[in-house]
Amino acid sequence: MADSAPPIAHDVSGTAFVVNLSRARQVELSGDTYAHLWVTPETQALWDELAREVYPHDDVSLSLRNRFYLTRLRAFVAAHPTPTFVNLGAGFTSYPQLLDARCHAVEVDMPVIVATKQARVDAWVADGTLPRRQLTFFAADLMRPDDLMRLATALRTWCAGPSFVLMEGLVYYLSRDVLAQLFAMLAAAQQPGSMVAFEYWPTDAARYAVYRRLGEYLARRFGRPDRAYTLLDAASVRTIPGYTVVETSDVAAEERDHATTRVLQGIDERLPIDFVVLRRD
Repeated sequence: MADSAPPIAHDVSGTAFVVNLSRARQVELSGDTYAHLWVTPETQALWDELAREVYPHDDVSLSLRNRFYLTRLRAFVAAHPTPTFVNLGAGFTSYPQLLDARCHAVEVDMPVIVATKQARVDAWVADGTLPRRQLTFFAADLMRPDDLMRLATALRTWCAGPSFVLMEGLVYYLSRDVLAQLFAMLAAAQQPGSMVAFEYWPTDAARYAVYRRLGEYLARRFGRPDRAYTLLDAASVRTIPGYTVVETSDVAAEERDHATTRVLQGIDERLPIDFVVLRRD
């Protein structure tokens, strides 16, 4: 574990560090061999708190999430000679380092996240801890109109060829208006055959006890308003302009297919996570 990783932010972005611990606890499942670099005692303490107050299976859930996206990313990169991967809300994920070196990767996140990540990644590349990749960092707050406009311009350059855009752990934190703008920007920038992948919480999420506890926890711990999330349904996802749904799954199905556990099968034991992959028409 890295003893020089930054402290956890005192807002909801602090959970980005906890995601790494969950992936690091289940490396064979997640495929993220670098997640441990971001784990500190403070990260462990917050993970333990989440386990007590929300649910104890975050490591299985988030490792399955990482596996789902990494598998599709690798397939996309293998199918194109000059692919671009754009990670919106990149957090402290390791996807660029887990992909072939010929892929250009773009990491987009809040300024504090980008500054922290870029500094650490540069240092780890310099000392050989991480492999060198074609990597662009782009700081943006997606809830700020000026930043969205800057992002729209940049996307047209990044997505001039085959591109795979990932929005992991993101869409439920965005307003409906911003989410609609974002999909419109992507549709305007991406070439036919390019992909967008994300997961969402469904409109009946309140039926899930873990979802209710998570909302209460984030409100209490980080001051995020309880139930202030954007929920989607399969019908609205299928009608996103410019895209066709090519694959769907959910976390329970992913566990059945890829894990030896069955801890996410009950409705009271998991977050309601639905995965979708879109192809640009």
